[in-house]
Order: sequence, then structure tokens, then C-alpha cells
Amino acid sequence: MSLPQRARARNQFWAVAAVGGVAIAVLTGTLGRMAEDFDKAALQREQVVVGNGLSSRVAEIGRQVVPQAVWDDAVVNLDNRFNRDWARDNIGTYLHVTDEFRFSWVLDAADRPIYGMDDGEDVPMSRFDKIAGPAARIVAEVREAEAVRTSTAAGPTTGPQSAIVANATDLIDGELFVLSATLVQPDFGTARITGRRAPVIVTGRVMDQAFIDSFSRRYMLEDAHLHMNDSRGETAQAHAGVSNPAGKNVATLDWMPQRAGDWLFRKFLPLTLALLAGMLALALIAYRKAHAATRAVVASEQRAVHVAYHDRLTGLGNREALDERIDRLLADARTDGARYALHCVDLDNFKEINDLSGHAVGDELLRIAGRRLRRLAGAADMCFRLGGDEFALLQPVTDEAEAAAYADRVLQALSKRFALSVGRLQLTASIGVSLSDPANPDAGDLLRRADLALFSSKREGRARVMLHDRDMDESVRRRRGLQDALRRDLRAGALTMVYQPQVDRNRALIGVEALVRWTSAEFGPVSPALFVPLAEESGMIEALGAFTLKRAFEDSLRWPGLKTAVNISAIQLRDPDFIARLITLATDTGVSPSGIELELTEGVLVDRGNGASQRLGELREAGFSIAIDDFGTGYSSLSYLSRFPIGKIKIDRSFVIDMGQSKSADALVSTIVQLGRSLNMRVIAEGVETPDQWLRLAAAGCNEFQGYLASRPVSAEAIDRIYAGEVVEVDGQDARYAPEYRLAAA
Repeated sequence: MSLPQRARARNQFWAVAAVGGVAIAVLTGTLGRMAEDFDKAALQREQVVVGNGLSSRVAEIGRQVVPQAVWDDAVVNLDNRFNRDWARDNIGTYLHVTDEFRFSWVLDAADRPIYGMDDGEDVPMSRFDKIAGPAARIVAEVREAEAVRTSTAAGPTTGPQSAIVANATDLIDGELFVLSATLVQPDFGTARITGRRAPVIVTGRVMDQAFIDSFSRRYMLEDAHLHMNDSRGETAQAHAGVSNPAGKNVATLDWMPQRAGDWLFRKFLPLTLALLAGMLALALIAYRKAHAATRAVVASEQRAVHVAYHDRLTGLGNREALDERIDRLLADARTDGARYALHCVDLDNFKEINDLSGHAVGDELLRIAGRRLRRLAGAADMCFRLGGDEFALLQPVTDEAEAAAYADRVLQALSKRFALSVGRLQLTASIGVSLSDPANPDAGDLLRRADLALFSSKREGRARVMLHDRDMDESVRRRRGLQDALRRDLRAGALTMVYQPQVDRNRALIGVEALVRWTSAEFGPVSPALFVPLAEESGMIEALGAFTLKRAFEDSLRWPGLKTAVNISAIQLRDPDFIARLITLATDTGVSPSGIELELTEGVLVDRGNGASQRLGELREAGFSIAIDDFGTGYSSLSYLSRFPIGKIKIDRSFVIDMGQSKSADALVSTIVQLGRSLNMRVIAEGVETPDQWLRLAAAGCNEFQGYLASRPVSAEAIDRIYAGEVVEVDGQDARYAPEYRLAAA
């Protein structure tokens, strides 16, 4: 090419580059303005939604008083005659303990206080003076509604009437309260108001940071907090005003708004730049075609090499690249004595995410996880994807402490929420770590030990780091020994069955859950938490399930009228011959299917491809009842509750244990009970160990209980004695809750 031609080519190139630069600037400015407008509109909508949500939450808190106010007993004890002890127990104490109200007051027909409790203590009537002003408007609103109802009533009312409630928010002594006023009235009409007006219950609940945290979780708000003044002029945050009954803003709820427009701007700007850069590249290729063709051949060769050693989804090195990298590093370690830690990382419950959201979302999650790990690794040739949801990182180290600290950083990086196309998702990871030995630079052994440590991490409960030690090798050998022993004992029928009583709120025995136990001649008693997963891994779960069903069916004949619950695994349900075998077993043993309850975990119902809906329908038609075990810990969904023939929900013990300790646990349990009632399903709580848990469950509406408080699992002979009318003492139980069998409960 001559010099003038080269000059013209350069000029053309720069002309195209200039046009591209102008286009980039214009589009960048346009996108930025669009993003800003979008964020403003989104902010306004978000503030309206949160404001409405705050109003709904205030009304919801007010409705919590209704069950205690709209009640014949309330009319009798607060209006017909004033019973101070009843008011203390059923208004003051109950609302303070159960619904977390700071204060509760009962006002008479003249709106004068006749009883008050503040922070769990009875208080003199003079203390109402500081509440009278803020509560005046809502009390007047209730009285107006009462007067309208009285004036429009055609005659005596025999049926229940809707509750009259008024709510507000206001400052009292520098604290922000949700105030409610609720009219006392009968529920089923067996009692009547005898005074000229009904009493009114006034309550107050503090809107503290715990209240705001709970509200922010419901509406997914970030950094939500209260200002005790009108701060809506601040521009950095979103705001929702909190007004008192007079309409004055006394506080402001602030939070960090979502900036979807800014996110879109950052997402599409690189695409725009890439598009224009591509146009410039095409122009350059057009005038240097021959040179580009040569470069394409070189690039093709490089891509072939890249594909051979890299994962296509994440761009990280693959297993071949890891093997080669370890070999090279350990070879160098022979001379320089360097040590390396190999971290095998596995994303917990990734399969369930794929099943629920689809493989496209799973791939999206893997790409983000790969980027986070790549940043931690620091160098591209120290981070790898081995396949599926398993990754590996190499780290130069001096000791185990340094490796453990690095693994903890990996856990923290993967525990942060993933912003996916379907929403924000949080998961955990399990990590196994092994350190190289310069005296024994064996790459295969390094990988084996890291995999073994990873296996131990997942077996110990996931979401943790495990460093390889010699005990793990011994654990593998012991695990193989356990598998052989379990196989022998299953063939010999050497396992045993125990049964845990299920009782109603009157301690009447209503059923038992069949549980398998194994005491090995070689290893002694083995926990079901160990040998059941062992049976699943080694292909013995079908034989174990068949043994459990046969023994449970045979023993159930000893207790006519009691339900016998038996656990069913996903593997059993997927077997196309399982239902036929189950019906045949019932026929052979003489068991009525109506006396058998099959317990399934929620995960069994998620995989739509396994025909679960059809098979459960066939079981229901055969007469078996279906229960969901450990409800709330898996993939709780109204869709499967309505789609599958489920007759019973079993509240997981983890929620029961947290009752009284965690507000969310109490709320979840109450929600599950109400959900079961609305769907006409029975609800039972498992893991009930203390009287407080029993009482809280009963207050939430739960009528069936199972746990050590009543009885730990016992032999069939012990159930025989209870069934015969004896009260059987069991270690760890509370004798006051010991199960009794009564004909009325059968």
C-alpha cells in the first residue's frame, strides 16, 4: 500500500472513530437522563406502596385486639360487671405477652379508665392522662360508629357483628406508638351490653427499630429507620410520613430506595459501547481484510486451546486446566518448597434452584459465583469450575490457619445475595480444603483429600469449611463398614421399630409415628440421621423403606382407632411399582389404609416430572392419608398445597424450638396454623419439649402435638400399655402432659 493510500486509510479510520465517539456521547447522555427519570418515577411509586403498607400494618395491629374485645366473656366481665382479675389476665397480660402491646386500658361508658396495664404491670388510673390526648380521636371515632350502629339497628341482634376498631399513630413521651381503640361487643350474641354504651379497649404498641426491621423484611426495604420528625426533605433516601390523629407528621420512615434506572443504565451502557466498538471494528476489518483473515486463523487456534482448558459458561479453567496447573505448581514445589491449598467449593442446594427456577437462572447464578471466586483468586489460573456447581481455587499458603481464613472469605463472598433475573437469592456453600506436602507432591492425592474434606463439610450440615485430616480417611473406612453392616442387618431383619405418641391438646393419644432404629453388633446404636442418608447413598433405601412399612403395618393392628404415621422417601415415591406393593402389603397384613398416614417431605412435591401428583392421588383413592413433614423448611407453596391431596401439615421442630425466642418463629407458626385451617387441613407440631411451647402452640390454634414433653419414641409394648389405659412414665417427659388413651379420642 502506498503512503497516500495509508494516509487516506488512517483518515477514514479516525473519521469513523470520531463519529463513533459522538454517538457514544449522545447515547450515554440519553440513557443517563432516561435512567434518572425512571428512578424518580420508581421512587414515587415505592413511597406510595410503603406508605400504604405502613397504614395496613397499623390496621393489622389494631385487629389483633378484636378476638379479646369481640367476645361474650368480655361483655360479661367488662360491661355487665367489672371483673378486674379477668381484665388483667385477658386484656392486659394477654395483649402484652401475646401481641407485644406496651399498654392496654379499659374505658367505661363515659370513656373513663377503669383498668390499665403498662409494660406488664397494673398502673393507677391517673397514668391514663398522658394517653388520653393522643387516644381521644380514635375513641371518638369508635363512639361515633357505635352510635350509628345503635341508631340504625332495627331490633335485637342475635348474630355476630363486625368489630368496630379505630387506629392511629402518635408520640407519647418521646416514643412512637401504634394506638388502637376497639369496642367491646358480643361475638355470638349470648351476652348483651347492659350499659348505655359499651366499654372501649385502648392499646398501644411501640414502633421501635424491631418493628421497623420486621416491616422492612416484609417489604424488602434496605436500611429502614425512623426519624422522630418530618425528614421528607432529605433527598438521599425514600420517605414515608407517619402522621398523628391531627394529621401532623410526627415521624418519618426512611430507607434506601431501589435505583432500577441506574442499574439499567450500568447494564445497557456497556452493551451500547460494545455495539459501537463492534461497528468500529467492522470498519477496520473492512479496510484491512487480508490482515484480519490472518488474525482470524490465529484467534481460531487460540479459541480451540481456550475451549479445551476452559469452562464455556463461566470462562474459568476446567478440570483439565486444574490438573495441569496443580502438576506444574507441585513440580516447582520440589525445588522451592512452596505449599498450596486446594479449596473445593460446592454450592448448597443448587439442584433445587435449578428445579424451581430453571436451568437459565441456574446458569446465571453460576456465572455470578464464578466472577466472585475469580476476584478472590486474584489470578485467572488459580480459579476453576470443575462441573455442575463445583468450583476449585488454588492458594499459596504457609499454614492451615492461612488456608482457613481464605476459605472463610470464600464463604462470605458466596453468602451475599445474588441479583438474578428472577429476583434476589441467597445461598450457602460447602468447602473442603487440603494442603500440599512438598515432600509428597502428588496432585491426585491433593484432589482426593480436598474432595473428601468437601464431602465431610456437606455431611456435617453444609455452609461450612472443613480442612482435611487423617480422621476423615478413617471416617470413610468406618462409613464403608457401616454400609456393609447395615446391608447384613437389613437382610437379617435385625432393625427395630419405636413409636412416638401424638396427642391432642387434652393429652388424648390420637396416633403414633413409626420410627426405625438400628443397633449394630459391630458399631452399637447408630443414629437414623446417619444410617438413613447412608442407605440412600448406597442404594439400600428401598429395602429399609420396605422393612419400616411392613413392621409399622403389622404393629398398627395392635391399636385399632389410632393413626400410624410412616415416613416415605422421594426414592420410594418415584418407583412406579411402589403403590401396588403398598396396597398389596396392606391387604396381606390386614391393615385398613385409612389407619395409615404417609409422611412426605416438601422436596418430594417440587419435582413435577416425577409424577408425584398422580401417585399421591392414587394413594389417597386407596384410603391412605397424606401428611407433609417438616413443613416450612423446604419449598412451601400454596400451589402444591392446593394441587396435591394433602390432609395434614406437620410444623417443623426448628420453628417450635424458636417460639418465644424469635418473633418470626411465632409469626410463622401462627401463619402455618391459619393456612392449614383455611385449607381444611389438620396441623400438628413436632419437637414440643416445654410447657411454654405447648401453650404458645395452643394459643396459635394448634390442636395436635408430638415431642419429648409428652413422650419420646417408645417400644410397641409401651404403646400397648398406653392403649390399655395406663399412664406410662418415660424419661424426659413432663408427667402433666403424659399421653392417655380414651375411647372418645379413638
